[in-house]
Amino acid sequence: MAEDVLLSLAVVGLVFLAVVASGLLAVYSFGRIDHPLSESYGVLMAVDSLWAAGYFLMLVAGGTVLADVGLFIKALFSALAAFAWFRFVSEYTGDSEWVPEWLWWVGGIESVLFAVVVVLNPGGLIISGVDVGQFGVVTAAVEAAGLGSVIQLVIGGGLVAVSLVLLGRFFIQTQGIYRYQALIIFGIGAIVLVSATLFITDYRPHPLVDPTPILFNIQALGVGWALYRYDFLRLAPVIVTRFFREMSDPVLLLDGDRVVADYNAAAAELLGEVRTQEPISEIDNEAFSDTLERAVTDPVTGVEYTAAADSGPERTYDIEVTQVADQFDITQGYVVVLRDITDRKQRERQLEEQNQRLEEFADVVSHDLRNPLSTAKGWLKVADDAIAGEDVAHDDAREGIDRVADAHERMDELIEVLLTMARQGQTVDDPEPVTVESCATDAWAIAETGEMELRVDTDRTVEADPARLRQAFENLFRNANDHSNATTITVGDHANGFYVEDDGTGVDPEDREDLFEFGYTTDEAGTGIGLAVVKRIVEAHGWRIGVGESDDGGACFEISVVSSPVR
Repeated sequence: MAEDVLLSLAVVGLVFLAVVASGLLAVYSFGRIDHPLSESYGVLMAVDSLWAAGYFLMLVAGGTVLADVGLFIKALFSALAAFAWFRFVSEYTGDSEWVPEWLWWVGGIESVLFAVVVVLNPGGLIISGVDVGQFGVVTAAVEAAGLGSVIQLVIGGGLVAVSLVLLGRFFIQTQGIYRYQALIIFGIGAIVLVSATLFITDYRPHPLVDPTPILFNIQALGVGWALYRYDFLRLAPVIVTRFFREMSDPVLLLDGDRVVADYNAAAAELLGEVRTQEPISEIDNEAFSDTLERAVTDPVTGVEYTAAADSGPERTYDIEVTQVADQFDITQGYVVVLRDITDRKQRERQLEEQNQRLEEFADVVSHDLRNPLSTAKGWLKVADDAIAGEDVAHDDAREGIDRVADAHERMDELIEVLLTMARQGQTVDDPEPVTVESCATDAWAIAETGEMELRVDTDRTVEADPARLRQAFENLFRNANDHSNATTITVGDHANGFYVEDDGTGVDPEDREDLFEFGYTTDEAGTGIGLAVVKRIVEAHGWRIGVGESDDGGACFEISVVSSPVR
């Protein structure tokens, strides 16, 4: 007897609690207009609350009219609960598009008809009877299932089963916080389906107890906890799946404690292994972790991150951090988007290079061109004075004219250099396959190489502009002839490209860092332009150039073909 009293108090208390809690959550959910699932979840909670209310009347008023009213309410809303649950799950998983709107009207009409037939119960079609008895401190009533109840169970169980399939598929397709949601909702739905089946087949904790409405309310409460505990940013998962996950930009979602809540495929591809529920300070990628910490701490100041995805070329990203605040302006999380700004950075570099070339032009015009021009003026005066007197100084006049001609030739050479400088800043847009050997031998035929000999030990083919690559070889050959005392020039292969080396005096290690700077020269007669032009040509192809020492102690210029195929 004592056990029945305690059990009855526990059951009545749980049912009453389910009525109140589900009802309050229904009201609260309808007020959450900022959540896409508020309406369907609110309907589910309201239906569950009324289902539990009907059962509460049957528990405490068995054998009275209130118990009959309770039976009608319980029958009506137990039938509606399956449709409300299916509607919620279909919206949650993003499958509501293929569910026809008329299904909900059919569900409502079918539920009303079922409740009416339960109360009328012609010929014991729906229920075989209503058992009334003393259950601890209350006189309770509980229906005994009939054939119609089994049919209704098949309808409701079918809807719940389909919803479990949708949840299972969603669990497989999604990741991060929404896997937790889907797993919790799936588990609770499966438990309720099993409980309803056990009730219909008369497996109950007590002959006068129906645990199904209690479990259904626990289900709804569990779903609410899963939604509002894990539903970061208050977005329906389908929105995340179809927008956030399909974004080409890497995106991470952080909660208010700077813990990774979710991320998309682009982020995983760029950053490698990223784990949800992991603080950003503990991300394995230390460089990104530190950069992200700075970006989140100071979202206003732009922060950039450079990395390569899947061993591809390096890309530069601008990290944009958006704080997400609630209705009280309290930060609840952050949306981190990595915008690819590689092309913009390249345009900025090109603009800087253009500005630098303008300055270099000014230097050449103001210095290098002015020198031969002044020289020409000086020697022109010498020649003029030589022929102005009574006795013409033919030798002086001839020397002056020769000197003026030399100055003009030098100015013509510098003008060609200026034109070359203007052209070499341009990126190679339409490269074609060319052999290194052919470009090197063609350049050798044109360049001033003195008594040096050329040896070519490569059959490599690269994607290049043939004319500009030949000019790079010309300048390298001319540089060796003018500054190295070399006897042999060798063009050969290395792991990532090709090289040009000589057996001359080499380059002082202290000069190597500045060797390609415009205007830098170790020879008073040099212009400091030839190797600067070589570097421009190489970089216009997207390649790199460096200088070292050859096996014979001379200079070795290594060109790495980093962005075009080599064979």
